[in-house]
Amino acid sequence: MKGKTMTPRQKNTLSDAERQATIHELLQEQMRLAIRRTFITVLEEEVNGFIQAALYQRTPERQDYRNGYYERDLVTTSGEIEDLPVPRTRNGFRTQLFERYQRRQEELDEAICNMFVQGVSTTKVGDVVEVLTGAHPSPSTVSRVFHTLEGEFENWKKRPLQPHYLYAFADGTYFTVIYDHEGVKIPIMAVVGIDTEGKREVLAFCVGERENQAAWEDLFDQLKERGVEQIDLWCTDGHKAMLNALQIKFSTSKRQRCIKHKMKNVLGYIPEKQHDLVRPELKAIFYQTSREKADQELAAFVAKYEKIYPSAVECLQRDQEACLTFYSFPEKHWKFIRTSNIIERLFCEVKKRSHKMAAAFRNENSCMLMFYAVIRSLKLRRISVPAQATSQPENLHNS
Repeated sequence: MKGKTMTPRQKNTLSDAERQATIHELLQEQMRLAIRRTFITVLEEEVNGFIQAALYQRTPERQDYRNGYYERDLVTTSGEIEDLPVPRTRNGFRTQLFERYQRRQEELDEAICNMFVQGVSTTKVGDVVEVLTGAHPSPSTVSRVFHTLEGEFENWKKRPLQPHYLYAFADGTYFTVIYDHEGVKIPIMAVVGIDTEGKREVLAFCVGERENQAAWEDLFDQLKERGVEQIDLWCTDGHKAMLNALQIKFSTSKRQRCIKHKMKNVLGYIPEKQHDLVRPELKAIFYQTSREKADQELAAFVAKYEKIYPSAVECLQRDQEACLTFYSFPEKHWKFIRTSNIIERLFCEVKKRSHKMAAAFRNENSCMLMFYAVIRSLKLRRISVPAQATSQPENLHNS
């Protein structure tokens, strides 16, 4: 968990131009989500009208049957929207939605933005849908399109999760929210999971009043309430409140201590001018081809430095088993699970896209929505999972 409390002089230091730019960026991200949501809803309404039946509905009026989806990208005034799911039918449903949109793109983007970001009347929603479909929408269609980003986010938070994940990464970061022209740092705590098929996804995140044990326990409880029963390995830093919560909520899971954080902590007890000498020997412990060789490197490091740098050696030994847990999992996964880089890169991406969003976050909800908007748009790469990866990790040594 990284973050420093802002001093009064550091708070709210952005210029008016920077504030306007970051507010605009937030709206752009929300707008892309709004357009995506609108298109998906309208496409579903269109295909239902073409088929003369809703999804899974049995009716004598049915004219066709669904046949999955294909994906296409859409260029908007707010940037490209990737992988929009377009319905297929057996008899060849063809939508005119994209052509209609392109003809009046700027006007529609502004209207959709107003619908989702500012909130407007159902009459305006109906006008947007009519332009897109060429027909006046039913009240039920208008109601569905009228859903806001907040509604989609609420559904995302409640979605069921897999019962079993191979790996989970837990960490937190800080965002700044403006209260009465003052910048206040709030922690966002998140969990990224990798399931038994190698799919990577953000499982949950929340804002904590403080990054304390109770907040972490609440987050882990959310995972269990949504169906998570087993996580083979948790990858974390050394935050005590998080570790205490894990011990209570996932006591049977193994834990991997992020070696990047541990190495930084150990080197903190060694004079900086000696880092170039000591770092390769320390790193060698975690980059062997087997646990046996790692233990040998560890013993050599302790023997060499325990009298010269006793505090550094004590720091290393304090959590040494958790630092070496990854060696009992499939070797092809070691590069992913020996650090917490997976979740830290997620935080970096959110911050890069939000670009000092302290200027735009006026409350915790807007901060949460921006976090959701970014992770919703990310494509997280799968990892390759060996067939035996779901068995006991002790049997996977050097597999």
